[in-house]
Amino acid sequence: MQGTLPLDPTPKEATQLTLQSLLVKYKNELAEKPDSAWAWYLYGDTLLALRRPDEAVPILRAAVKLAPEIALFRYDLGLALYDLEQSEAARDEFASIVSDDPQLKHAWSNLMIAAMTNLALSQEKLGQRDEAIQTLLPAMDTALGILFNLGFIHFQAKRVEAALPYARAAYVLKPNNEDVVHQYGAILNELKRHKEAVKVLTLATELNPSCASAWYDLGLAHVGLKHRKLARRIFIKSLEVDPSRQMPYYDLACLDALEGKRDSAFGNLWKAVERGFRAAKYMQRDKDFSSLRRDARWKEVLETINRLENSKN
Repeated sequence: MQGTLPLDPTPKEATQLTLQSLLVKYKNELAEKPDSAWAWYLYGDTLLALRRPDEAVPILRAAVKLAPEIALFRYDLGLALYDLEQSEAARDEFASIVSDDPQLKHAWSNLMIAAMTNLALSQEKLGQRDEAIQTLLPAMDTALGILFNLGFIHFQAKRVEAALPYARAAYVLKPNNEDVVHQYGAILNELKRHKEAVKVLTLATELNPSCASAWYDLGLAHVGLKHRKLARRIFIKSLEVDPSRQMPYYDLACLDALEGKRDSAFGNLWKAVERGFRAAKYMQRDKDFSSLRRDARWKEVLETINRLENSKN
């Protein structure tokens, strides 16, 4: 029998193997030093890196209890709580850290970025400009994260104009980051800048063809440009990627209603309802459905949505 050569692990697999090895090591160290805050932290931090936040939380709580003054312990605990969607508890952990220096005036609050900046400026004075750029590049991800999240929070709060400059800046920094590109395109869509949105969202679908929401937003941009046939194909593509989504069915129903396809429109509306659509008031205000309102099925859909929503409450 011919043997097979062993395959080298992928970088991701190698990282997992390293973390698993560290987990065993830190678990043993914790057994030897149960009074050591750092032993608890290192074990909890490794669990968190392995995406096991439910196990990490009690371990990190023990570390915080032993050494509450160490912000790093509270930070990791906040991350674990956030991953478990315990948002209020996570907020409180992060707030306890931020309250020490909310304006980042203390040197230790941003010491590494400050050191990198001054190292780069020193290199520039010495004529080492390429080295200076390489020194500062790792800080780009920090800048990107801040800009992206400021844009995201404004966008979620329906302050779209305020979100735009942050989203645009993040896009300039990382034009090939799928999340950044998608968010920028979605904001352009909300501002009815549909031509720009089509260009940006097309790039988002190229960067991540398996992102159903990027396909859906691209469909909306084409609707805004009255490209209904193309929008229909893109909404269908979104559903091919993720058949559980409700809004592509809703918007297919809108297109059907505008084209006088009543049976198809109600069929797609029912599919949206089956997948969780409950915004009855939004649907009632939607002008695309003007041709459906005198149909007996319109009332039936609305009553079903209201009944399902009330049963949930």
